[in-house]
Amino acid sequence: MRKLLSLVVVVALGASLAACGSNNSNAGSGGFGKAGVKVTESFGKKPTVTHRDGAPDPSLVTEVLSQGNGPEVKKGELLTANYLGQIWRDGKVFDNSYDRQAPSSFPIGVGGVIAGWDEGLVGKKIGSRVMLSIPADKGYKETGNADAGITKDDTLIFVVDLVGAAANDTKLDADPVAAPATPFKVTGELNAEPKVTVPAGSKAPAKPGKPVVIATGKGEPIKKSTNLVARYVVFDYAGKKQASTWDGQAATATAAAIPGAPAELQVGPGPNGEAGALDALAGIPLGSRVLVELPASKDEAGKTVPGAFAIIDALVSYPSPKAAQ
Repeated sequence: MRKLLSLVVVVALGASLAACGSNNSNAGSGGFGKAGVKVTESFGKKPTVTHRDGAPDPSLVTEVLSQGNGPEVKKGELLTANYLGQIWRDGKVFDNSYDRQAPSSFPIGVGGVIAGWDEGLVGKKIGSRVMLSIPADKGYKETGNADAGITKDDTLIFVVDLVGAAANDTKLDADPVAAPATPFKVTGELNAEPKVTVPAGSKAPAKPGKPVVIATGKGEPIKKSTNLVARYVVFDYAGKKQASTWDGQAATATAAAIPGAPAELQVGPGPNGEAGALDALAGIPLGSRVLVELPASKDEAGKTVPGAFAIIDALVSYPSPKAAQ
């Protein structure tokens, strides 16, 4: 997908929309919560994290600081969350999404993130603020993360705001268009991977085609400069599938196969003003199934990537992260 949508920023929900949590937290208790960790501020706001003196708990500890009223996070979903990560040893905040003013998305429960997240967040309700105290064996293990200043022995503290989640079987709340303005025949249920029939002799356009709505969603219009959480399948002009979020990632020598899940796509302009092949999706209602034709392009090595077309299920959008200062 990165090659076929070479002008699209692919960064790392439908049924599970963001749900506000209560404002309860351990900030007002005057003391430390579970694992000896104290967190200020409420859901959606950048937290400040402090902890008791001494060694951290040797086991994974989770604490729901404020309970959301959304559905429970399920294994295999794409989880969208705001988060702050801090090292117990020296109190260094090594990463947070609040400064970027946009959440990030991760496949959860399937080995796509550190084990502490997989074990600690599955089953929590959307809209919740969760504290995780993660020992090294459920974090970055013996390799650590030198770029973040994390050693092989470091316990990590995360505060995570669960914003939304979705899976490949999320059914679109959409009305099929009787006669879409495309020569391609698109079939299939709206909670399943679509199928296509491509007329013989079809060729890629010289410029990106105007999006064709296959089914009209009932959500708000997609805005510019957003990360679009979406499912997609990409075909070449012979009708052969090239990529799909419904397909899992292949197993590696160190990790099992990761089941397919929705992904994030950029609807520009991006953080630095860059244009993208999906910019014309702005204005189309969320929940829609859309077909976008993509001309041939150049990859990062300068090689030509043949034209293709993508069928995209637009689930939910969030503001794009701000450019690094």
